[in-house]
Amino acid sequence: MQKKLVVSLNIFFLVLTSIWLVGSIANGQTPVVQTPSQSIANDNYRIGPGDVIDVLVSKNDTLSRTALRVSNLGTIQLAMMDTDMPAACLTERQLADAVKEKYRKYLVDPYVNVSVREFNSNPVAVIGAVNSPGRFQLQRQIRLVELLTFVNGPSTNAGRTVEIIRNLDRPYCEELKLVTPVGGGEDLLSVDLSEVFKSGDHPNPIIVAGDIVRIAPADQMNAYIQGNVKSTLAINLKDPVTLTQAIAMAGGVTPGAQLEKVTIRRQIPGSVNREPIIVNVKEINQRKRDDVLLQANDIVEIPGPTGAKKLFQDLYKTIVPTITQLPMRVIY
Repeated sequence: MQKKLVVSLNIFFLVLTSIWLVGSIANGQTPVVQTPSQSIANDNYRIGPGDVIDVLVSKNDTLSRTALRVSNLGTIQLAMMDTDMPAACLTERQLADAVKEKYRKYLVDPYVNVSVREFNSNPVAVIGAVNSPGRFQLQRQIRLVELLTFVNGPSTNAGRTVEIIRNLDRPYCEELKLVTPVGGGEDLLSVDLSEVFKSGDHPNPIIVAGDIVRIAPADQMNAYIQGNVKSTLAINLKDPVTLTQAIAMAGGVTPGAQLEKVTIRRQIPGSVNREPIIVNVKEINQRKRDDVLLQANDIVEIPGPTGAKKLFQDLYKTIVPTITQLPMRVIY
């Protein structure tokens, strides 16, 4: 049954790609493989931290600057300006107009052109049981289904779950302002692969910058434990694992852990949302209640006096070196 599902999904991706190719040819376009060096930002692309841009002032080499890297604060340094200039969350045209206004004190009606040389601010990665794992730079909004077409769909050993590891600390644009969250941590969105292709937006979430998308192999179903434990851990559920066993596998709890308020965030079927299940582990240890059997994609949170989270830190340490070795592509 599992193999038939994966074969059907692969056929779907092949048909979808073929439709795109035929449509491109019918419109007189030649499909090409896009690389970072070929990228051209569309009118809606908003500059972000890490992007490299050129600011050219016509007939004025003194004021022009090339290969300017946007800082982590979203600013750039320009000639004849006392302070750094905000660049993040602006389009090329908006930034050019802003620079033009700044230089009116030195030039009469200056012409300014801004172009993005390197796109670095919106990275996503797709890893796991897919046919062509890779890293991508986004230049527009994209949903999970479309992103999976860029990796040629799931491989033959793909399981039923797509995991999206999301960094909630990553800066984002709120209109024209760059917002840096504080204490956001990370989160995990899990989607049933067969649900992704049904109607509605919830099973087919929007991918945001910094997301790591992973399709787990068929023989790997994970639950996760984090918080006030000695080791944040992804737990393989090939064999049944209970809540108290998971705590023991994580090396036990740290001082101050509140075992009477352990939360299991369990995914609602057909949705990326989760519902909390509060468990008193002390009562389990005292045999006043039954232990809880973990399900695939459960997130176990052990609270403590600080409430600090370490979600997926160990997982990140494992997968980030792998991601940096993947080829980089641009999604227009």
